[in-house]
Amino acid sequence: MAKAYVIRNQLGQYLTRKGEWVSGKDASVLFNQPHYDQALNQLIEINAKDIELRGTVLEVALDDSKRPAQPVIQEYGPDPVQPELLAEEAAAEDGVAA
Repeated sequence: MAKAYVIRNQLGQYLTRKGEWVSGKDASVLFNQPHYDQALNQLIEINAKDIELRGTVLEVALDDSKRPAQPVIQEYGPDPVQPELLAEEAAAEDGVAA
């Protein structure tokens, strides 16, 4: 299975090709590179613009059944478009943990 590299920030969100941070549920828009050094260079460029960023480069598998191939994301981050969902998920997790 083919591999790709994506960039994830400290909040668990993934970088898109447009430079936005998303949850990763729509893998077709995510920034991904076939080589680690290319993804690392992109992370360094983004970090130069945002010094508070604590990003990492993650290796993920590619879903070869789709054209073009898309990264397979195992763990989704918070959705920046609908932040109210974060509060609901946290409340649900607290209810389960209690």
